Parts: sequence; C-alpha cells; structure tokens
Amino acid sequence: MRHLVTGLLATGLVMAAASPAMADGRATLEAQSDQGSVTMDVRWAGENLRMDFPDQSQAGFMLLRDGNGYLVTQVQGQTMVMDMAKLKDMAENMGGSELETMTGQQASQVDALDATGDSETIAGLEGEIYRLQWTDKNGTAHDDEVVLSDDAQVRELMSAFHDYQRTMTGEPDPIATSLEEPGLGMLRFGDRFRLAELTDASPAPDVFELPENAKSFEDMMRSAVSE
Repeated sequence: MRHLVTGLLATGLVMAAASPAMADGRATLEAQSDQGSVTMDVRWAGENLRMDFPDQSQAGFMLLRDGNGYLVTQVQGQTMVMDMAKLKDMAENMGGSELETMTGQQASQVDALDATGDSETIAGLEGEIYRLQWTDKNGTAHDDEVVLSDDAQVRELMSAFHDYQRTMTGEPDPIATSLEEPGLGMLRFGDRFRLAELTDASPAPDVFELPENAKSFEDMMRSAVSE
C-alpha cells in the first residue's frame, strides 16, 4: 500500500511545472522522472483540467475540478476516486524513504532565472532559453536549462498544472511563481518535461465529470478491513 500511495503522488508532482487557467485547450506532454517516461494527454476548460496517460491505461486519469484534485483509477475491477490532498496526508502518515526522497526533490526556492539570448522552437512555438538555478527541500542546488514562452495558451496550461499541484501540496511552487510574475509559461524543463503538441480545441464538458458509482479510497480501505 505504501508504494501505491507514494507512487501515485509522485506521478502527480512530476507534472507540476508552473499557475489561473482561463480558456480551453488540449496538449500532449512528455515527462521524464525516476519512475520512467510518461506521455500525457491534457485537456482543460476554464478552471477544470484532465490528464490522461495513453501509454499507461491502468494509471487512470487525474482531474482538477471545483478546486480539488482527484485520481480516478481501477483497483481490482472497481473504479476508485482518490482525493489527492487526502492521498498526500496518508502518504505523510505512512512515512518511508520513498516519500522523503520525493518531497525532498521539490523546489524550496529559485536562486536565479537568466535569459541566455538563445531561442528554441518547441511544438511550433518559439521560446527563449533561460538558465534556471534553484534549490530543493533537501538543500541540493540545481542548474537547469528551460525554454519559456509568453504565449497565452502555454501560460494557461502551466497555470492549470500549478493549481493541481497546490491541491496536493497545499503550497505554491517557487519555480511556478517565478514564471508567473513576468508572465511566462514553460515549453521545456531540461530533460524532465517537454510540450509536444498544443491546440485550442475545446473538450467536451463531460470529460471533467467524476464517474458515477465509484468508490472512494476510504471506502476501499473499509471494505478491505471488514473482509
């Protein structure tokens, strides 16, 4: 159970890059973490966001709606909805080296963000290359190359990710905040994150609905204990 909880939480945190969604759109993202590579199909409308994983159907999907973050997945043939804030609390109560490693890699501060004068085109959008220096919660310093853009749709997408992250962590991300202030969004973060495709397609409203007759994580735990 500990590996399930910490693994799902890590999946959500690795995607958070930058923060309020305004319009509609759809994007394909490529991310890399210690858990491997993942492709994400992201759809958003207003303040709602949905993230699907085409190559990992068993992972379910992540959803941001009404200011709350959820993971919808299948467990033993039963659809389960997990509140991400509660999932984080549970992982913290369980403790363990996996959680400590994961949370320690989150940013605690941005030390410098400097333009290099070079540019790079990603997903048909020209962005400026920056050098980002930051420190994680373990006190380790990092020096990464990032590609940033002031494109409105890129800023909306990154803004929605930041909103989702805050439902899990309960606090803003320093890197995201440093981008919001000058009105920038992220096209690439080193080898960790890359925008592959971006359109202004409006998703159907029902993609943001929670499934009916789904069980909560608490329901599943109570059922397991009573058996």
